[in-house]
Amino acid sequence: MVQWCFQLIENGSIKSLFRKMLPRVVMAVIKGLLWFVLLYVVPMFIFSSLSGFAPEIFSSYGQLLQVFVAIVLFFVVASELTSGTILQHAFNIGKALILMIFIVIGLQGGIVALDFQGFHVVANLQIYIAMLLTIDLLGLAKNVLQAINFLSEKDESQLPAPSPK
Repeated sequence: MVQWCFQLIENGSIKSLFRKMLPRVVMAVIKGLLWFVLLYVVPMFIFSSLSGFAPEIFSSYGQLLQVFVAIVLFFVVASELTSGTILQHAFNIGKALILMIFIVIGLQGGIVALDFQGFHVVANLQIYIAMLLTIDLLGLAKNVLQAINFLSEKDESQLPAPSPK
């Protein structure tokens, strides 16, 4: 094991791996921080200012927001770290599937009930969930087609070049 590590260092493999991975890691950190600010910091600032108005409504969605941000951040960073590989497309497909499930669970199947200052409000959001799921299905289809295109381009590049006759 130790000899293998020394051979990697002597051959420059670790240096080339480090040079190749450093831009990906930096971009993953930058994108992760930007998405964190956009998806967590800004909405939590808005929720905290609105929770004084109606704490019953906004307090119940804090944990849902945290789970959503964790899901999106994981897939953004994983996709960026694996960019240029088939794993990037696999992570994008996984993100589409998990977000579809999250939308259905988070919005309780489309029937949302709130108690607000003595009133019981029920909203039927099933049509909007259907629209969101349709958009996510289109994204899923796009990611599957991108994965197929990536694999076909990779196989095509390995074919021998045709010789002119």
